[in-house]
Amino acid sequence: MLRVSLRLSAVSFAVTGVLLIALTFLHPSIFDRPVSDVVLEAAAWWVPVHLAGLVVFVLTVFGAAGIVAAHGDQMGRLGRAGLIVTLVGAGCTGALAAVEAVVFPVLAERAPDLLRLDGPLVASWPFAVVGVAALGWLLGLGMIGAAAARCSVFPRAAGVLLAVSSFLFLALEGPFVPVLGLLAGVLFGAVLIWWGWLLGKAAAGPSPLPSP
Repeated sequence: MLRVSLRLSAVSFAVTGVLLIALTFLHPSIFDRPVSDVVLEAAAWWVPVHLAGLVVFVLTVFGAAGIVAAHGDQMGRLGRAGLIVTLVGAGCTGALAAVEAVVFPVLAERAPDLLRLDGPLVASWPFAVVGVAALGWLLGLGMIGAAAARCSVFPRAAGVLLAVSSFLFLALEGPFVPVLGLLAGVLFGAVLIWWGWLLGKAAAGPSPLPSP
């Protein structure tokens, strides 16, 4: 059985939710104009936003581990597999966030053509492989949410909303869909905050696991 501090997981999800909502509004779209122009125009907050994103991806792993640990064996293969997928996805997404924070501002000034969406960097196969693997951050959380929804440890709605909001965030905020993407980001962040509250409540009281 996975052993994780539920208090740490609760704080991780609460902080993640708040940061994610803020980043949803702060991160500019990179699909409506050249990426180099976006980076230069957002120079004042580009680096802090992506470093904060790196924090989000790291904390999400602790939060996801807390959900799996709180359910014990009830998570089943789906939940355990979801945690692994989340870990891999968060690692890849974090690596991309670090590159965007450190490398993109330099390239935007000195070699803007490298940042074209069809350019030699962004369109390269290593970048594409890491980008696809990064989707695991949201897919894994969706799997964990679906697994949690089948159990009786926490409200079923919490698991359903985690699964649904993860998918909506991927489908709408990932491609920066106007308005709907922002709403998806707010919903996803709010669900993570709710899970932080649920895990914190479980940590403060008796074990949420039902008696055998």
